[in-house]
Amino acid sequence: MVNYSKLGYSSLSEYSDDFLNTLLDSNHTYEFYVNWEKVYTNLKNHLVEIGILNSLNKVSSYDLENKFKEILIRYPEVVEILPSILAIRNKKVPIFSIKDKSSQIINFSKTNFDLDKILEFSIETGLLDLFNNIGDLYSYLVGAEVGLDTNARKNRSGHIFEDAVGALLQEKINNLPNWEFTKEDSDVNINRSKRFDYVLYENSIPKIVIECNFYNSTGSKPIEVAHAYVELQKDTDDANLTFIWVTDGQGWHKMFSTLMDVGENIDFIVNYNMLDKLIEGLL
Repeated sequence: MVNYSKLGYSSLSEYSDDFLNTLLDSNHTYEFYVNWEKVYTNLKNHLVEIGILNSLNKVSSYDLENKFKEILIRYPEVVEILPSILAIRNKKVPIFSIKDKSSQIINFSKTNFDLDKILEFSIETGLLDLFNNIGDLYSYLVGAEVGLDTNARKNRSGHIFEDAVGALLQEKINNLPNWEFTKEDSDVNINRSKRFDYVLYENSIPKIVIECNFYNSTGSKPIEVAHAYVELQKDTDDANLTFIWVTDGQGWHKMFSTLMDVGENIDFIVNYNMLDKLIEGLL
């Protein structure tokens, strides 16, 4: 079971209480919410095209379709940014027609597009009318890009927690000249091909391997991970390595029984605050 005594606890109950009571409320740093560099870079790459389409907000609704068609013919490069106006990242957009009982893929490549299909898409989705209802396309697209960027938050959440653990490890080994650590290390020799989030080396010999993850809510993924780490514990034992699973987040309050089940076969399961207090005792 979890080696609570080596972690400094007198009982499993004391360990369990400390784990649950010190879980982080969130790992959302200021950087979690929007990657502004990505937002502005995406727009910077299309400033000319945005400027061309922005001219449509000065065209009356009666002449809008003709002017839009003229722009598509004269400046085909604008075609590629049309999906992003509807917060679509792909250049090939699927459309199903209830009337025709069929589906098609509309290509938004500047070198390979069907003018009539692009025009129909822009009319039917309301994209064309949008130009008469916004003052500035660039400002509108900033908002659209921010919306698209929220899809990347899940990945950012995991990376942010990994970075937080890495910063903590660096702090702990700063005064230990014989110790160093690597990130995303796949050079450790165990019974499988595995890239560890962190590997701590003493005198260039791998001693401790660490996996990190954070769960704000419940779900099947953390349960799958928990059971997979039981096998990983066996492999690291065979390689004479210490395996530490650093996991955190309020999701564990409702999944703690699962954690305790796998804890029967994993030596060290700690959250971020516990790692801060206990890692030096494991070095």
